[in-house]
Amino acid sequence: MSDKKKDIWNSRYYVISKVYMTISGIWPYHRLRDRYIRFVPIFIFCFSIFIPQLLYVLTSADVDDIFESVPAVLISITFSIKIASMMFNSKRITSCLKIIEENWLSLNTDVERAILARHSEYGRHLTTFYTVLMHMTAFFYLLKPVVVTLLEDNTANVTKSSIPGASKLPFQVEYGEKLDQYFYPIIIHCYLGVFSHVYCTLAVDTLYYILVQHACGMFSIVGHILEDIGKDSDANFHMQPEKIKDINYHKALDCLRKHLHVIEFAELIESLFTNIFLVSTTLNMICGSISGIRVVMNLSNARDIAAPMAIYIAQLTHLFLQFWQAQFLLDYSSVPYESICKGKWYYTSKRCRKIFLLIMSRTMSPCILTAGKIVTLSIENFGAVLKTSMSYFTVLRSFQ
Repeated sequence: MSDKKKDIWNSRYYVISKVYMTISGIWPYHRLRDRYIRFVPIFIFCFSIFIPQLLYVLTSADVDDIFESVPAVLISITFSIKIASMMFNSKRITSCLKIIEENWLSLNTDVERAILARHSEYGRHLTTFYTVLMHMTAFFYLLKPVVVTLLEDNTANVTKSSIPGASKLPFQVEYGEKLDQYFYPIIIHCYLGVFSHVYCTLAVDTLYYILVQHACGMFSIVGHILEDIGKDSDANFHMQPEKIKDINYHKALDCLRKHLHVIEFAELIESLFTNIFLVSTTLNMICGSISGIRVVMNLSNARDIAAPMAIYIAQLTHLFLQFWQAQFLLDYSSVPYESICKGKWYYTSKRCRKIFLLIMSRTMSPCILTAGKIVTLSIENFGAVLKTSMSYFTVLRSFQ
């Protein structure tokens, strides 16, 4: 990469996402060997914990134990699919990042840079919040075994541990009779699984946030330029000036090119994340419902409520941010249409107005992000997903 491109990715707007993508091995600008050196261990720890988790679900006969262990199984599936999908779609990630580089380098005025910087800064705040949230979730998830261990150590009338080793693990796993024999290697495996889950989801989701905010920023820039066209004209303007002298026409034509370019970028984001959203949305609904049941069941037990409460809040926030950012893209894709209506299009030439009509006709089909080409991600549909999740909650609660 050139020095200017390196400066872009080392800026505060993208450094958080770059760090987690590098740790997870999906940063496309590194050599393939270096990426696999990072990706393989992360994926192994992320996915391998799924096997003992699933064995516990299959061998458990108690409904409460199943409800306790299923969310962890679904999390392992979701995050493993996320990181694997990103690795297989490395070319699309590279294309997205190159578009961001080209857009930053193509900005002509300080106003345009300020607009894109504002959206990128918003993306940075969002990635920072999400990073803190996920690390806090992991902390509370790991809090239960620490509390159990402290309670055991503070029990004066016990000479031998009366608390089973399985309760000291962050989630339920099945290792058979080897659990007590290899307890410390097993707990290390579980802890590494938790941390790999956090790194995987941060790498994928923070990338999603910065891509969407960049697309919104470019739509805003196109809207700003369109709204500015015709401001310097008055009632004495020429309806049919020479094409080479028609400045407004050339500005509008440049906006048309940029607008089509941003739409292609939005479609690239959709193709990169649509399958991930399908898996994530479906499993998050189930996981959130089960975690909600566990919260209700453990309201009287402060020791056992930390982990399910952390998972419930994290899953709900994670799902909301996915739909909310898609709503951002949906709203900002109509900015060029609104800007043309606000501008002084009536002080432009006929050929310029034809360009305006082309842009307006394209904005009639807004840019959307979907879950598997089935469900459009928006705030309205987020409410529908919550209703479905509550329906699952009611049905599952009836089993208790």
